[in-house]
Amino acid sequence: MGMDKAISGSPRWSKPEGADKSIKLSAALEVGERTLQGFYLKGRARANSPSSDISFTLTYIAPGTKRDGANLDRVDWLPKTPHENTDERSPPELYLIEIDGTHRHSFDLNWRPKKGGPLKWLPIAEPIVPDFQDFAALLAGVGILFRISNIDLIPEPNWDRSLV
Repeated sequence: MGMDKAISGSPRWSKPEGADKSIKLSAALEVGERTLQGFYLKGRARANSPSSDISFTLTYIAPGTKRDGANLDRVDWLPKTPHENTDERSPPELYLIEIDGTHRHSFDLNWRPKKGGPLKWLPIAEPIVPDFQDFAALLAGVGILFRISNIDLIPEPNWDRSLV
């Protein structure tokens, strides 16, 4: 995903939903000065887990469909559970390693030319070192990794600190 991108519009986090108090964000992306239909930055967090277990994903959903989307790249910040690279297509240095912390499921690691697309669910990840120290650093890092120039348009989620 080597092209420069920008957020189009003013993204906002959703209200908490479900038992896990999930909050989501969906921001349309533009390349050049054109918003690309179906190309999004998606965010996921939990209202009761400030400063942990947050994901940002670059996603493409073909216009006119809802289920035929493809995740292209993802950063998982301080997830609740470790990630293990069990996919035999992992590079040797990443195969079977357990990543107990922040990691990236990059486009390059998960792209399969013969398939003409990324592996479903982006199973191969690599650790991010050093880790992001707070939400602002996470956002800045995602902006660099995904090449999104105006990532600072994304507000910090409205954490429900009474649940913590």
